Amino acid sequence: MLASLGKPREEIPYENREEQRVSKKPQSPKLYENSEEQRVSKKPQSPKLYENSEEQRVSKKPQSPKLYENREKLPNGLRGYYVHRLLVNAVAMWASPRYAWYIYRLLDEIHRQEREEMENKLEAKDEVIQKRIPRSVPKGKEKNYKYMIYTEEMENEEDRDMVMLHLVRRNNKSFYDLAKIYKSDRNWFYRENLPISMTPNEDVKQIVQDTLPQTHYDMKGCTILTFKEDLPLLKEKITEYFDNFKQAE
Repeated sequence: MLASLGKPREEIPYENREEQRVSKKPQSPKLYENSEEQRVSKKPQSPKLYENSEEQRVSKKPQSPKLYENREKLPNGLRGYYVHRLLVNAVAMWASPRYAWYIYRLLDEIHRQEREEMENKLEAKDEVIQKRIPRSVPKGKEKNYKYMIYTEEMENEEDRDMVMLHLVRRNNKSFYDLAKIYKSDRNWFYRENLPISMTPNEDVKQIVQDTLPQTHYDMKGCTILTFKEDLPLLKEKITEYFDNFKQAE
């Protein structure tokens, strides 16, 4: 009889719970809406947070270096106070003149060894460079380059008053490909026995820029398009440049 009386009482809470659970369902979108509103409302505040963090970063003063430290976890012979390397002399002088002299000699020896190691590294680099020089520039081939500027006539009738200058720098072996041009009238300027370190193309372009108005030339790569009337002046300036280079050697 007690068990039967207890059954209805157990069913009522379940029904109430089900009603409560169903009644709470419509509220969930509102919670999502509220969370969405909160999330959206927080977005404009983020730049301010970044600004504050930036201000904090700028306002932070650089921390002073650690001047001393008691290293207790080292072996017995190494335990004790360690000071900043820039304070070693000051601490030694404070301790005693004799100790300061000993520290001075010790630091001087350390610096001497560091200088010696640096000098050895520099000497090793110089040796490597000296070994590579013969491979890059063989002996007797230091002045093994030729330079030629040859002309090309324009095909268009409207460009008959202009000419294309080709700047060519080759070594003696590869210059044979230009033998026909070298022997023809297109050979406008020629020099030989030039050093490998010389950069005539860039210098010739600079001469053109310094000599002619900007509307009188057009440069593309190793070619220069200019007026025929400007050729005598250009040749004079380029010849002067190579003559001065020869005298400087």
